[in-house]
Amino acid sequence: MFKRRLFFIAVGFLLKTSGMHAQSDYSFALSGGLMYYNGDLSSESYFPPLEIIRPFIGVDVSVLLVDRLDLSLRYMHGSVEGDDALSEEKDNLARNQSFHSNIDEASLLLRLRAFRVKKQRAINPYGMFGIGYFWFNPKANYNGKEYALQPLGTEGQFIKEGGYPAPYDLHSASLTAGLGIFFRVNDMFSVRLEFSPQLTFTDYLDDVSMSYPDSAQLAGTPNGAMAVLLSSRRPRGFPVGGRSRGNPERDDVIVTFGLSVVYTPASKSNANTKLGVFHKIFKGRKGWWGQSPD
Repeated sequence: MFKRRLFFIAVGFLLKTSGMHAQSDYSFALSGGLMYYNGDLSSESYFPPLEIIRPFIGVDVSVLLVDRLDLSLRYMHGSVEGDDALSEEKDNLARNQSFHSNIDEASLLLRLRAFRVKKQRAINPYGMFGIGYFWFNPKANYNGKEYALQPLGTEGQFIKEGGYPAPYDLHSASLTAGLGIFFRVNDMFSVRLEFSPQLTFTDYLDDVSMSYPDSAQLAGTPNGAMAVLLSSRRPRGFPVGGRSRGNPERDDVIVTFGLSVVYTPASKSNANTKLGVFHKIFKGRKGWWGQSPD
């Protein structure tokens, strides 16, 4: 509920601060596509197993700042997962970890098109960059039951002595950098095809980052029995404390391939076409900024 309220407040703020200009400055989009994660439970392959690719949906509202450049506020909901059992690497197979998590993200994105909007080209490639904030909650299944992993402290987060890491947050910032193409259908509709990796600032999207804790100390934590079972699922028993469990030097990544239907309420071929909020702010007027009065 809080995340929905935050999104709609942000939409209202975006519309208000840009002065509620002519409709031709605004567009709205519905998106859908595929999402997957790259992190400690991924193999070295460039392409993930099909079994871990999941759908996502999204909505966004965009405002044209200047011709070719627009700013979007986007909300996205999807899920990611990883499973060592799908890997072809011996170390991953022996580790035998798995997780899944929902992803909810709000982000601000800048899209810079290759060609001017008023040219009305059928195809218009673009680059994009943005910042976002997302929520996640890694879980795992054990004997047919689902367990949230963060409250268990599988890497010793709730062990009081021994220099173990603090419990990680279930939210993080992200940076998006991607490429896309606009396909113009008519004055009011276009289709947007987009590829966008998202660099996160957490290494715990999959609950795996550093080392195995001491099993005896882990067993003494509030959820110790379950923590021991899900911290190590190696068939040969719990490893010696301090053995590597993941790679803490690289944060996790979320990758999306999306298709959007974009609706622009007013035709950009209209004689009164507006070329962006910034254009309107600095447009010359009689008696002001370079034009002489009557």
